Amino acid sequence: MAFLRSAQTSLLFQTTAVIRTLWVTVTCCLVLASCAAPAPVALSAPSLPARLIVINQTDYEWHLAISRPSGESVHDSRLKPRASLAVDLAGGDYTIEQTALAENAPELTRKISAKLDAGQTYRWRLATLMSDPTGNSDSQ
Repeated sequence: MAFLRSAQTSLLFQTTAVIRTLWVTVTCCLVLASCAAPAPVALSAPSLPARLIVINQTDYEWHLAISRPSGESVHDSRLKPRASLAVDLAGGDYTIEQTALAENAPELTRKISAKLDAGQTYRWRLATLMSDPTGNSDSQ
């Protein structure tokens, strides 16, 4: 009987040793696998510009000046009658000054503050009460 108990104890120790070895092996593999896995990379989307599309719906030429609130000029141009212009700007705060350049009318100037968000498109229509948005100069 002592021999049987000795064999059972020996088998129990061997089983425990095998289980421990398997447990250590599995744990080491899991730890090494997590360490060897590539680290997640945070991808930041490229910052897209804010797009301002200016549409002249009049028969007048316009002067368009875009600047930062600090006074730094960002864009300055003239826009022909019935023409359009696309301007890409970094997102942020701007002051937009539009002036109608008409020989037969007083100078029409308007200055507006605007916040343009990156990745957004804005349409800015230039019009007056005397203009026809469709471009028809015939009145009926």
